[in-house]
Amino acid sequence: MTGATPHPGGEIPFDQAPGLAELAERADRHERLRLVRGGVASALVVMTEDDYDQAVQDTADLQLCRELLSRIEPLDSAQAEAEHAATVAFLDGILSRTSRP
Repeated sequence: MTGATPHPGGEIPFDQAPGLAELAERADRHERLRLVRGGVASALVVMTEDDYDQAVQDTADLQLCRELLSRIEPLDSAQAEAEHAATVAFLDGILSRTSRP
């Protein structure tokens, strides 16, 4: 291992990138590594296959959440308070029937 100098945020200038063995070892430790090439070139991201699969799954989950949230109609505050009061009354009713003196 070459022991490349740590860079903030896992960003490493491309011309200072360590060898493949060190990159693999650091990725296995789940370090976030971005090899910054400069100019308009995109950074190269180094990660394990498991980390990549998790990132893809997280992205799909986030998209699903956004889709579900977009379908929910917002409640006005009076409606929200009324639904909250009804829920509390319902739960109090259950509690009163199941409580033992």
